[in-house]
Amino acid sequence: MKNISLLLIILQICSIVSPTFADREVSTEKKTFIVTAYYSPLPDQSFYLKGSYEADIRLNGNGTHGASGKWVYPGMLAAPKHYSFGTKIYLEGLGIGTVDDRGGAIVGSGSRGYDADRLDIWMGQGEEGLRRALSWGKRRVSGKILRENVEKDQQMIDLSQVQIVKISATAYKKQQEQKKSDIAEVETIFSHSITKKSDPEKIKELQTILSRLSYYTWEIDGKYSQAIEDALYDFQIENQLIVSKKNYGAGFYGIKTRTKLKEIYALYVANEKKRMEEEARLALAKTEEVKRLARVQAEETKRLAVQKREVTLFIQNLGTPKADEVGTHVRSLQQTLKSLGYFNGKDTAIFGKNTRAALTQYQKERNIEPEELGKLGKTTKIALCKDLITLREKQSTGLAFNN
Repeated sequence: MKNISLLLIILQICSIVSPTFADREVSTEKKTFIVTAYYSPLPDQSFYLKGSYEADIRLNGNGTHGASGKWVYPGMLAAPKHYSFGTKIYLEGLGIGTVDDRGGAIVGSGSRGYDADRLDIWMGQGEEGLRRALSWGKRRVSGKILRENVEKDQQMIDLSQVQIVKISATAYKKQQEQKKSDIAEVETIFSHSITKKSDPEKIKELQTILSRLSYYTWEIDGKYSQAIEDALYDFQIENQLIVSKKNYGAGFYGIKTRTKLKEIYALYVANEKKRMEEEARLALAKTEEVKRLARVQAEETKRLAVQKREVTLFIQNLGTPKADEVGTHVRSLQQTLKSLGYFNGKDTAIFGKNTRAALTQYQKERNIEPEELGKLGKTTKIALCKDLITLREKQSTGLAFNN
């Protein structure tokens, strides 16, 4: 009992003198977050962010579980360590996510130059997840940490809200040409060390490469800052050049780092080229499909116009037969009424009692004016024309319009 009482006293003292991290998480005040994106790579992708499946696995973890042990899922967030697992965070334009992951580069405000807490949102698996992550990039998002319990189906993050950006084949071609030009410009930095005393243009080239590989996320300004050393350190850790900051060369652009960076960047360039070519191919295929559909639509419009002219001419040639009038135009009228389900007698070519009765029944069902009943007037011809066109569409073979 004494041990239990002592333990309770210690816990009470700790709760008084040590503010818990959880207290930092229950604020409902509006906050700003720096939100980046990650994904789970698959072994059969046509391109990878870091050039290979293995490199992307190292960048994104094994891609199956968060640091909390939960399987990855839409709405999983990686957050700084002072956010406990299970913390619900509302992000404007996305919904509610849950903290179930960590990351070495996912730091709080004030670290690595960030002026707000950084979050990383899981964007899916395979190429679709990668494309969505690339489309998202890095954004400043308003939101808040939720105090209340949130049901899983209440405004949870829906990945379909993140639009995957696609550009035209022409734009990709221009990007590719620019990429080749840029690569030629930065090639020299793989042969020389870069330090704080280096030419600002060389520093910019290093910043550019590290930025393309998603290690450096700050301004390309030619200044050798702590952010560059942090980016180099992350690169060295992920590529197993060092194991901690205590290792010699940690955060410095030495020969081993240059050699590995050149290798990784070459893979990145090859994959970027492959990706852009594939996007260009898909864009071209889509353009061709649009053109094909336009041709089909134009042909269909032309066919309908021809059909309308044929039917209109056919109806006009029916004339305005009078009682007991005989002729091929009367037979055509009988055949027309028969095809529409109103005349079931023999095609006598005589505008007799049965033909007039069938025509009258048709007119009544079409709300033709009483004064036109039993006569083949203008309003009746318009109705017949419309019904015959519809019949042709349904039967596809149509009627033999001849007079």
